[in-house]
Order: sequence, then structure tokens, then C-alpha cells
Amino acid sequence: MNLKHVLVVIFASGLVSCHQPVPTPIESITISVPYELDSLDPHEHNTISDFTIASHFYEPLVRTDAQLRVRPCLAQSWESPDPLTWVFRLEPAVKFHSGKVMRAEDVIYSIRRLLESRTLEMRGRVGNVQEVIEIDPSQVMIRMKRPIASFLSQLNFVLIVPAGSTSESLRQKVDGTGPYQLVDRENGTLIRMRRNDKYWGVQPPLKIVTFLLSRTHDQAMMDLVSGTCRLIQSNDKEMKEEASRRARFRVFEHDSLFIKYLSYDVARNATPYCSAKSNPFKSLLVRKAIQLAIDRPRLVAGLATSAIPATQPIPDFVFGFDPEIKVPAYDPAEAASLLARAGFHGGFDVTLHVRRILQQSAELIKQQLAAIGIRVIVKALPDHEFFNAVDKRDASLFLTRFGCVTGDAGDLLEDTIHSQDPTGRFGISNYGGYDNPEVNRLIEQCAAASNAGARLRLMQQVFRIVAVELPLIPLYADQDVFAVDHSLSWHPRSDSYIFAQEIGVDDR
Repeated sequence: MNLKHVLVVIFASGLVSCHQPVPTPIESITISVPYELDSLDPHEHNTISDFTIASHFYEPLVRTDAQLRVRPCLAQSWESPDPLTWVFRLEPAVKFHSGKVMRAEDVIYSIRRLLESRTLEMRGRVGNVQEVIEIDPSQVMIRMKRPIASFLSQLNFVLIVPAGSTSESLRQKVDGTGPYQLVDRENGTLIRMRRNDKYWGVQPPLKIVTFLLSRTHDQAMMDLVSGTCRLIQSNDKEMKEEASRRARFRVFEHDSLFIKYLSYDVARNATPYCSAKSNPFKSLLVRKAIQLAIDRPRLVAGLATSAIPATQPIPDFVFGFDPEIKVPAYDPAEAASLLARAGFHGGFDVTLHVRRILQQSAELIKQQLAAIGIRVIVKALPDHEFFNAVDKRDASLFLTRFGCVTGDAGDLLEDTIHSQDPTGRFGISNYGGYDNPEVNRLIEQCAAASNAGARLRLMQQVFRIVAVELPLIPLYADQDVFAVDHSLSWHPRSDSYIFAQEIGVDDR
């Protein structure tokens, strides 16, 4: 749907008129975002969408600000008397939405809930915790198995729930300490929240906030043109151009932390969604063939969204990036030759599982792989179905994204490159089953290193191995685009999250 069609639809539905109403003081806004909400349990999924929404209702001990610097939150202060020990002093008089006072027992329960679970994805954030102990109702001590340089940044994602909470209770009722309370939720397409007037911290300016979820590019354009939304996130190139022409909006564009990547089952001898009798993705020749068959500049040019080609699984502004790593040039002839040498001269059929939000990327990749004989069937799924599938290893070839939201490559290395371990400390997002003992050793060594220079060298050593073994193929980095009404005071965060409590109102 082009802009002309959007305008026709809006006019016909009566959403615009020649005379705009006189502005009234802003107490509520609607925000348009492209992602879905999977669960209201703040520990269940490690996704940008679930964490964004949950962070309005629940809070961590410490949080990172828009520049990814660690700041106090439920913990007013902390100290580390030795490399394995952290002591947190809690804010006094913090209450959950239910009125229950937050105490050390709630912090301990939240962390132990993650430590004892095998299914909650946020467990990877505390996988190196040995024990958590109550010193008194206002103080908590956390003992580590080994020193972790990024531990405080990891705690940003450990949202505190009331002691005794269960998966069922958290899905049914939101009871956090955060600045907003849940009002209602509609079929994964809308979530509305009201300011918590008994919030222990600084009251946010906006009283009612509504997120429109899973907005397509056409819907985001309608949200813009109709004036339905005052803040819109959509990487769509047409939306960016239209917003730039409208005096009402400011447009922000910046490179995202999130890298889209293609990955595959490298663990099983036979893989379920592939016509080949033996698993082609176990062959390094096949993985190299896929790498050479993808023309990244052409892929990016074909997208409706703003993006730039990626050379490695992290962008250049994340700590750990290696400028020496270069992507081999697009070479479909050599790719076809490698495929034949691997024993797949006639190619093979395979299903590509993809998040629905990335379906266009999948269709473009399908076209490029067809040129070397890999015949792709795209299966686009809602987020919850996609992650359920890859969590269970119920995919042979898949497309998703990952972002190092702490600004440190350790996020990706520990979650996606390291093999899965039974404690949940590592490999939480290693959906393809990649397992290299030397890589595991280097990642664990990096996680414990306190010297920044040593950590950087270890990270770059791992990325050089990854660039050769190709457990995943980085494709491109998003360029996040936001259209913001001039009545709002807001700037994008480095991690791309939109938090309503950070939105100011300019009444001039």
C-alpha cells in the first residue's frame, strides 16, 4: 500500500478533516511499535518487546540509562567488598501495585525463581549467581561463582516480582513496583496502562499510555498520517520520508544494536525440515556456500526498511567489535561449487522459520539462495510460536535477530555462541546447537576477565573463529527510525527501548 492509498483509506474512514481540533493539555498518548507482546511474565522471554512493556510495570535493582550507564533503581546503593560478592541496599518504602511493601525476600525470590527454572529465558542473566542471601529486610547479598565484568548491566534485566509469584499468577495479574499499572490488553494488538499515582519514584508526566503492537509498515503510516499516534517506531523508508515532510514531527534515525542473522541446525545428523537425507548445515562447505550466496547490499536495498549490511554479529559501536573481520564478496558461482563439493550438487529443499516481523527479509533471502539450488519455503510465525519452535530445536534453518543491549558483546557470546549448559548460564539463545569447546573456554575466560583490554582481545579471538566456522551468518543491522510529535520531549535510547516514563511533555 503506497501513501496515496493510505490517504484514501484515512479520508474515507473519517479519520482526518480540514479543520484540526484545538490542542488540549497532553495527559495520554498512543505509541505505535512493530513488535509483539508475548507474555506478561517479566522473566519468561528475553525479547525487546516483552522487556519493553514489562519495564513499565516491574523494576530491577539497577537499571541502565539511555546511554547504557548503570544507575540505581530498587537498590539505592551497592558495594562489592570482593570480586565475588555484591551487597545491595534497597530503597525504603517501595510498594508493589497491590500495596505490599517490597523487601529483600522479593529480590531473593525473583533471583531464585530464575536460578531454579529451566524454561525462563531471563535465567541467563543470573546464571553465574552462586547464592542470594538476606542480610536484613533492606539488604541483599549476592555471591557469584566467578567474577563477571558485566554483572550490574545484566541485573538491569532481572525484574523484581512479589515473593510467591508463579507463571500463572504473573500472566494473569501484573503486580510490580513500576510507574505504570496495567489497564487492559487486547489480543496482542494493544496494551493500555495508567500512571501509578502511588509510585515511589518520580511521577511520569503521562497519565494514560497505549501501545499499538505489531504494527505493519502500512499501519504505521496510517498512525502517522491520521495523527492517531504521537510516537511511532517504524524502520519503513516511506514512513521516514513522509514524517520528514510533516512539520508536526521530528524524525530520529540511528544504527540499532540489533543484527539480523541467519542460522541453522548444526547439531543433528538429520534435520527435520530439509529434503536432504543428511543434515547439510553440519557441513562447513554448505555454510560457506550460503555466506557467499547472499548479496548483502542488494538485500538491504530490497528492504522496505532502513538498514546497513553487517560484517559480524555485532555493530561497530558495541564493545568487542573487530574491524579486521571482513565479509567475503558475493560469489554465487563459488557458492554453487562449494555446495556441489559438499555432496549437494542438486541443492535441497528446506523450510526457513522466521519471525513474522522479518518476513520480507526471508523472502529476499529465499530468492538469493534459489540461485545456488537451495529451495526455501518461508514459514513466518508470530513471535511466541517462533521462539517456542527454536527453543525446542524444531527448526532446520531460521532467521531472527540479536542485540547486545548492555553495549557489550558478552551478551551475544554467552547467550548465542556458547553451547547450552544445564545451569542456564550460557547458550540460552543457541538455537542451532553450535558447540566448540575452545570457543566455550574463551567465552568463559572473557566473562570472568576484569581488564577491558584482555576482554576485548578474547572477544575478537572468538569472533574470528565464528567468522570461519559460521554458526550463524550476520546479514544486516537495523537503522531505527522514530517519528516524534513536537509536543513531546524524547530522544531514542542506545538500546532502542521505548519507555513511557522517559517521555516528557512540551506544553509550549
